[in-house]
Amino acid sequence: MTQDSTAAQRSIANQLKHLQERQSAHAKNGPKGIAAAWYDRARSVATKRERAGDPEAWNQLARALENWCGSWDPDNAQ
Repeated sequence: MTQDSTAAQRSIANQLKHLQERQSAHAKNGPKGIAAAWYDRARSVATKRERAGDPEAWNQLARALENWCGSWDPDNAQ
């Protein structure tokens, strides 16, 4: 294994640990906290995809949120 792959694996492991810690902390706030954790994760994934040259993840996330708001917000009915 090369030093670069070891560093990359360590980085991924650290990111996963951080994500799990944040999700656990958010979960203490019940469904509201869990929703916040998923939103944090969605933004993280969309940012990574954008950096990889694929901005479509942001478009899909925006559409999903728009659809959700349209279903729950009577002032934003579609």
